[in-house]
Amino acid sequence: MDRRTLAGGLGGLALVVAAVVVLRAGDAPDTLKKETADGVEVVALQEPMKPSNARAQALDVDALQIAWNGSAPAYEVRWNGNEQLVPGPEVELPGLSPDTQTEVEIRAVSATGKRSEPLKIAATPKDVYNGKWEDQLVGQADRFDGPEALDPRKWRVEAEPECLGLKPFGQSKRIDVDCPMAAFQSNTPIRFGVPASDGATGRAIISVAGAVESSHVRLTLLPDPWQYLKETDAQPKGAVSLDITTQGTRIIADPELPRTGKQIDLGDAPMTGLVAGVRHRWEMRVLPEAVVALRDGVVVAYDPVAIRERLVHPRIRIDGGGFLDAFGVGGVPERVVPTEVIPLDKDVELPQDVVAAKLVKPDAGQVTVSDVPISPGKIAAQEAQLVVIRKPESRPGTLPRLADRPGGIKTGAPRLHVMHEDGTKPPQPLPGNGRVLITAEVNAIGHRGIELELDGRRIVALPTNEQGPGVPGRHEFWLDTRTLTPAAHARLKLSVLPADGGEPVIAETVFELG
Repeated sequence: MDRRTLAGGLGGLALVVAAVVVLRAGDAPDTLKKETADGVEVVALQEPMKPSNARAQALDVDALQIAWNGSAPAYEVRWNGNEQLVPGPEVELPGLSPDTQTEVEIRAVSATGKRSEPLKIAATPKDVYNGKWEDQLVGQADRFDGPEALDPRKWRVEAEPECLGLKPFGQSKRIDVDCPMAAFQSNTPIRFGVPASDGATGRAIISVAGAVESSHVRLTLLPDPWQYLKETDAQPKGAVSLDITTQGTRIIADPELPRTGKQIDLGDAPMTGLVAGVRHRWEMRVLPEAVVALRDGVVVAYDPVAIRERLVHPRIRIDGGGFLDAFGVGGVPERVVPTEVIPLDKDVELPQDVVAAKLVKPDAGQVTVSDVPISPGKIAAQEAQLVVIRKPESRPGTLPRLADRPGGIKTGAPRLHVMHEDGTKPPQPLPGNGRVLITAEVNAIGHRGIELELDGRRIVALPTNEQGPGVPGRHEFWLDTRTLTPAAHARLKLSVLPADGGEPVIAETVFELG
């Protein structure tokens, strides 16, 4: 494991040695013992409670999604001789036999590695799978499951190099987004038509999973010509977005769109947001008087607005990492429009297979579009975008061939927090009497323990693998300020020790005693 340090507020501070008994260092990977220095008290953790209310569903005929109720830091899931640690009360098990019942056991795991009694459930993927969602689509859904999953006829991508890859998912794969932001502009528009049996005049459906706690997915329906412009944080005029985070789902609409007052009942969904490593299917359903968000077929949000445009262009944006699995649209059938957007930072010659070309210029919140004659010669450099629409059989430009990446759940960095028992927090000086509460948040999976150092001297050693590999969790310690030097700065260092004995992952912070 690579050594990474997250330091907060260390610049220019003189660190002093505190008067705390030092523990011995250098334990072997398999011999870490619980030890605390004088003046340090470990806050006791609750025993892990057995999870409850297990339930199963399936997005594919060879995979199961198992969810349950519980509040443990993490869970251990066992099935078919496999074992997996997950950070939340949900897991997806791919690569199963569609007709075979799978027996699953779920155990809550405490921050120190203790396991609860198992909760058991058995399900057969084919029995809980519902494929009717595809009947609502125009054409086939895009499944992002191979190295050439991003067809340049259908998609334009805005992302950093090396941002996209393929993660294994059972016998298949899906796009792994591992960068601050990636945007996927569809070249297949949605045209609204006569309301279907559920009242929808059009829809967009996306299957996606989160990667970490900060994952954020946004599906936006853009009116013409905003689909030609680069992704920004601002909501384009006339646009409506399905906004999904780990906290939940909402609809965000241009405030200038007409409000209708339409009321829609929300469904009963225990969770409404993204889950790390677990796919869910969201539908953005457009009604004449509202835009509705559904998660796995359950209504979780809506906004009573009326979309003015009859033709919109879907764009997917993923921030903070995530997994893109599938996408489809519904409405009046529309053909793919192979489109390439070329910045005019230099003279550009029109490709030979062009059927139409436009100049697009953003100006003070507005966008102007003008046609470009299709004739021999170059388009002069200027502050504009050249939009080139090609023949249906064309393959405009190239998109990166997606390389394979290893599986596993992404985890975040550890964090340290300090607060005096009277509520004072850094950067304010802490009182020189009483106790200081130190909170260590560990976000890794598979570690063997943590160590806490104060000014370079170890004050806590805590195993986290009592009954198996360690999991994400929260550890709290009381520190008696009488053991510290008054009117001085002190540095805390948290080390998360990997089970393989590799380099620890580190977080640091400083505080001042008054």
